[in-house]
Amino acid sequence: MANAKVLLATALTGAFTVGLAGLSSVAHSDTLQDIYELALKNDPQLKAAEATYRAGLESKNIAFSALLPQLSASAFYEDSESTTESVSFDDTTTPPSFSPNTSESEKETDGYSITLQQALIDFSAYFNFRAGEKLSEKALADFATEQQALITRVTTAYFNVLRAQENLKATLAEERATKRQLEQTKQRFDVGLIAITEVHESQAAYDSTVANRLGIEGELYTATEAISQITNHNHGALWQLSPEFSAAPPIPNKRQEWVNFALKNSPAIRSAILNSDAAYATAKSKKAGHLPTLGASYVYSDSSVDGTVKGGGFDPDAESDSKVFTLSLSVPLYSGGGVSAQRRQAYEQHQAANFNRELVQRRVIQNTKASFIAVMTDMQRLKARQQAIVSTRSALEATQAGYNVGTRNIVDVLQAQRNLYAAIRDEANARFDYIINMFKLKQEAGTLSPADISQLDSFLVKPEAPKASDRMGYDASFELDS
Repeated sequence: MANAKVLLATALTGAFTVGLAGLSSVAHSDTLQDIYELALKNDPQLKAAEATYRAGLESKNIAFSALLPQLSASAFYEDSESTTESVSFDDTTTPPSFSPNTSESEKETDGYSITLQQALIDFSAYFNFRAGEKLSEKALADFATEQQALITRVTTAYFNVLRAQENLKATLAEERATKRQLEQTKQRFDVGLIAITEVHESQAAYDSTVANRLGIEGELYTATEAISQITNHNHGALWQLSPEFSAAPPIPNKRQEWVNFALKNSPAIRSAILNSDAAYATAKSKKAGHLPTLGASYVYSDSSVDGTVKGGGFDPDAESDSKVFTLSLSVPLYSGGGVSAQRRQAYEQHQAANFNRELVQRRVIQNTKASFIAVMTDMQRLKARQQAIVSTRSALEATQAGYNVGTRNIVDVLQAQRNLYAAIRDEANARFDYIINMFKLKQEAGTLSPADISQLDSFLVKPEAPKASDRMGYDASFELDS
């Protein structure tokens, strides 16, 4: 009993704190559109994908550069000094004579050259360019995949918070109902109308409800942090899903049509196809490594020498320039087997890319079918859960009446209460599952866009500020009068 009182005091304090925080945060509540716009600016996963996309766009430019003229220039400057000493022997004189000679020179040389090279026939470079084109297109498809994935992640995180809030609201109402049932049971026991076992049953039901509520509060905190992880912001109250929102079947309402649409529009499939095409072009490039290449080059150079010589010799001053045009044919003969090994490796990589394309296509088909079935099932579940609330509420009323006249016991009443609040939670879960699975279906089909965020945002309503007197934050419509 003491532990129950401690739990109750903790619950009241925590709920009251959350309620006060809610009073200040409702004025700054966020919509789904607000969360999405913050995610566009702050989500590191999307930013990484965007940087990868920009890097991938350069693949085509890098490969194309090998087909364009290559122009380079170089310049040099040299300053040198030298001293030469020699001895001349003259044997025509008697006696023969020796004459020492000394020569000193200073020389400055400078010049420059410009080289222009152009590949005329290079099949390997051409197919590398074709591979680069495909890789740049693949980068765009991958980025489109990440953009759609962000929409799904934001929507899932947002409605997981609303899910936890709805579950907490129902559990708080259940906690209040079981607490009131416990108080009434104690009163009946005090006047001798029931046995102590019914008090224990009521106490156990209440303690279990408190434990459930604490767990759901933890889930709510975790779900809220999941949004902050995407947006890098702390968020208060979120706009709630309007009661006017209704689950509608997907359009088109046929599973195979969604599969056909996904096969044509899925960016994941397009990325796999482009990756296979790039691998094929790379394989042809490696195979072309056995072919001759033809290139041309033109080199212009200019140099000058300025210097002096002491002690005799020729004047070193000179100027020269040259123009050289070269047409070169290169025929690979043997490179230790490296070219053949690269060709075989590229072929196997192309095979792997083909199998991966088939895998991605099958996965998209499977996920599209599964998401379509999930949406259709969620629609039926939602209708069934809504009817279950009506049924379990009526069952609880009947059980409560039977308990009042002595035909039903407290265990029946507690079980009927659990059934009602479980039905309320299940109905909320089915509603949010339908929304999330609908977005997943559109993502698999490649049709998900920010317009879906805006459309869903129109079904959200601003949350009402909690009443200061409503310390537990429960919804009275969930409760029954005893």
